Amino acid sequence: MAALRTFIAIDVPPAVLDTITRIQNRFKSLGVHASWVKPGNIHLTLKFLGDTDPDRIPGIQNKLTETLASFAAFRMSLDSAGVFPDTKHPRVLWVGLKDEEGTLETLQTAIEKALESAGFPREQRPFSPHLTLARIKSPWGIKSPKGIKSPKGKKKLKDELDAVNQEGIDPHPFDVGEIKLYESQLTPKGSIYTVLANFKLNP
Repeated sequence: MAALRTFIAIDVPPAVLDTITRIQNRFKSLGVHASWVKPGNIHLTLKFLGDTDPDRIPGIQNKLTETLASFAAFRMSLDSAGVFPDTKHPRVLWVGLKDEEGTLETLQTAIEKALESAGFPREQRPFSPHLTLARIKSPWGIKSPKGIKSPKGKKKLKDELDAVNQEGIDPHPFDVGEIKLYESQLTPKGSIYTVLANFKLNP
């Protein structure tokens, strides 16, 4: 059987997605040359597993069930907007998430350790909780109506980021009560996500 492209993630509620969509539309109106994530596909990735042998799925589920048994539900909220790696080289547009009690970081670290013991390499980059809004295709960020790359694009992008953050993003505090194991199928029309397993946190 072919390998499955899998990842572990937290879903966000409709009210959060509504806010994210409004922020996306602000940047779309600038003409940002980007691939936009569909609101229904926006989530917080905790661990990307990549190509996974289907025979390993039960083992992954067991590891996650064991690891998450000690975690209680917690609250998160939206934070500020930004780009990776920085405004001089914008590649990914995102909105950050925060958890005042630090449960999210502890949980993510525990998942990394558990799956490392199951043979999945640990992510070397520091965990930065965020929701990806777009993947920017041009180093200038914006194309003119005639398709000519504009060096002014990065400034427009930065100015809009500054404006969004100065105005403030509605934090929309929400409860996280479950973690999901997803399969991602890449298609010409975009990614299709299928839930392979749900893991409830303690109430």
